[in-house]
Amino acid sequence: MTGMRIALLVGGLLLASGCVVHSRSPPRPAPSRPPPRPSAMSYKEAVDRGFGECRARRFDCRLKEAHRTGNDVWKVKFFASAPGAQGHLHLDYDAFSRNLLKVDEKVKARRGDRHDDDWDDDDHRHGHGKGKKKGHARHDD
Repeated sequence: MTGMRIALLVGGLLLASGCVVHSRSPPRPAPSRPPPRPSAMSYKEAVDRGFGECRARRFDCRLKEAHRTGNDVWKVKFFASAPGAQGHLHLDYDAFSRNLLKVDEKVKARRGDRHDDDWDDDDHRHGHGKGKKKGHARHDD
């Protein structure tokens, strides 16, 4: 009878161990890494974007200089001209987002290229308003 009890006890233990449910939690996801920082704009890309902006403004441009600052800003500078005007166009681009941050456009009419029909200069544009006009008679009649 003792043998039977031992067999029953061992059988019960074997059955009990088969009925134990082991629950596993799903595996933890690996810690997510931040998305990689976009690559910085190259010299060529900054200059190409600058020429595109120049064309959009209908200027003929000649590159003066382009450089990247420590603040991750590309400064692209052009000599700019249009029919009867000249000056400069300076552009600032964010090196990573590629956004146009600042525009300094100073293109003005060239001296001596005024094409107006005011042949007698009665509007005093060229003088400083002091004294008589030089080279004119008192009465132009």
